Order: sequence, then C-alpha cells, then structure tokens
Amino acid sequence: MINKKASMSEVAKAAGVSPATVSRVINHPKTVKASTICKVREVMQQFGYTSDELPSGGNPTGSLILVCLPSIANPFYSNILKGITASANAHGFYTLIYPEVISRSTISRFNDIRQYANIGGIITLSAKIDPSLLDTLDSYAPVVQCCEYNSKSHVPYVGINDFNAAQSVTDYLLSSGRKKIAFVNGPLTFNYAQERLRGFEASLERHNVTVPQNWKISLPDISYDIGYSSICQLLSSSNRPNAIFAMSDVFAIAALRAARRFGLRVPQELSIIGFDNIDIAAMVSPTISTINQPCFQIGFTACETLAERINNPDSLPHSLLLDAELILRESSPIIEKSADRAPDSYSAIYKKP
Repeated sequence: MINKKASMSEVAKAAGVSPATVSRVINHPKTVKASTICKVREVMQQFGYTSDELPSGGNPTGSLILVCLPSIANPFYSNILKGITASANAHGFYTLIYPEVISRSTISRFNDIRQYANIGGIITLSAKIDPSLLDTLDSYAPVVQCCEYNSKSHVPYVGINDFNAAQSVTDYLLSSGRKKIAFVNGPLTFNYAQERLRGFEASLERHNVTVPQNWKISLPDISYDIGYSSICQLLSSSNRPNAIFAMSDVFAIAALRAARRFGLRVPQELSIIGFDNIDIAAMVSPTISTINQPCFQIGFTACETLAERINNPDSLPHSLLLDAELILRESSPIIEKSADRAPDSYSAIYKKP
C-alpha cells in the first residue's frame, strides 16, 4: 500500500505490537482498537511516514466476519454456522460465507474479496492450512481456525480431539467382539481425517489386531454415492468386515444401504458407527450409532475467540478442544457396564440415546 521507510517488523517492534497488528492498522484499521492505531501512527511518523501514508482510525462495530467453508453440501456444517451466527449477532458482527477452500491457488481471489468488503475477522473451516498461509490470512484480519486446524501455527483453533474420539470408538467395537473393522475416511488433506486414522490404528495396535490395508479407505469427498460404491466393494468380498467405522454419518447411512443390498443384518452381522450425529442418523432404520460433536458450541466458541481477537488485538490467542461423546443406537450392540468391570477407554464418551 505504501513505500515503507521501515519494515513492518521494525515498526511493530518499536510500537510494541505484532507485525500482523501493524498490517491490520495499515490495511484494515476498523479491526483495531483506536489506542493501538494511535500508537502505530506515532511510530510511523517517527520513521518519516507522511500524513497520506498514515492509517485512519476505525471502529469494529458493523464489521463483517468471513466464514471460509470448504463445502455447502455437507450437513455437518449446519449447526457450526448456527453457533457462529449466534455469537456474531451478539457482538454486532455480520457473517458472510465464502464457499471455497483456502489455498495458495485461491488466496489471490480471496484477497480481492476482502479488499472490497469490511472484513473484521476470518473463521476458516478449510482443510489443514500451511502456517505461512495462515500468517498471510492473519495479516489481512484476525483469524480463528474452526474444526480443522494446523497446531503448528500461532493462529488459535477450536475443535474436538479427533484422535481420542476415533480411538475410543475402535476400543468399543473391539470390546463388543468385532475384530474385522473397516475404516471409511474422508480426504487425508483434512486434519480430522489424519487424526481419526491415527486413533483407529492406535487402538488396533494396542489390542494386537490387524486389518487388511484396503479396509482403510480414504474417499475424496463426503459423498453418499461415493461411500455407497466403496462400501459395496468391501461387502462383496468373501473376506468382509463385520464392523464399519465411518468418518461421517453420510458414509454410515451409505453402509446401511449396502448392508441391505447384501442381505446383512445390522448390527447382528455388521456393526455400523458414524461420526457427527447429524439429524438423519436418528431418522433411518435402524438408527445409527455415532460420535456427537458439540457443533453449535464449536461454532459459537470459535466466533467468541475471534471477537476477543478483534476487540483486543494484542491479547494472546488461545485454542480449545471440546469433548465428543459416543451415542449408541440400533446399528451397534450396546455393552452394558457392570460395577465389577474395569472401565474401557470409551467409557468417557459413552452415552445411550
């Protein structure tokens, strides 16, 4: 924007703020407190910037929050967005959905949008983003990672512990006597897919159980049709699984249809457990056991964290992983726990409907 007489880092160091804060003061002052703007302006004047080069004051009231959504087709995001909107409304922000994955190939188009809009902050649900790219986004406006996150970045995140959740479900299936478990996953570009696969494999290793490598399926999208086709291939084999752990309820429902095609009784011959607890999981027959994510709370907390960053730009960002729970329904056997039985690792997230 300006021909700097000093680098952003030099200005930031002299003003006692971060380089990202200086960038927002220059490019997006409405996201920064007036006192911080005055401090940065004073330092810039000391470095010889002219009045035309100095940023003006701003007010966060009425700012726009951009929600970067990787897909509008996945029903999982519905309650996430409800939580984000509830928090945004409470703080006087507006929300705008940007339905595209943030990557190096799309960042320029994203930058065009933010230049024409009064973007006060960004919530990204995109696949795991490189830390340097997150830094670029954070220089435009404060960023919070939601559901998907890169823990190596300083940008805060809100989500669940996917590793623990997947490990606990696998422990439960093994405890129910199912040793032949197929794992139907989403794209491994997503952090959740990587972490859930790690949890699944960690549980198998701890119980000294192995499954064929081709039972660990990674699909390119959360698609009912793709899931159904892949699961049919699994069940058509003479050596087929007796349990399917699906990383989306969409895949779990596809598994239910595939089981019917091959005449398999659920859960007597095939246990099915999904992930996300979307509404339809409780509507089909048999009802689908699933991991319940506190979606509304995740979205609400992500926006609350962003509001804190916008209103207090020099505050230290914090991250949070919320608890998930296993909802046992008709698609998997319910193991009754007794007083004389040592608790399994899944007991912390065990819940009957």
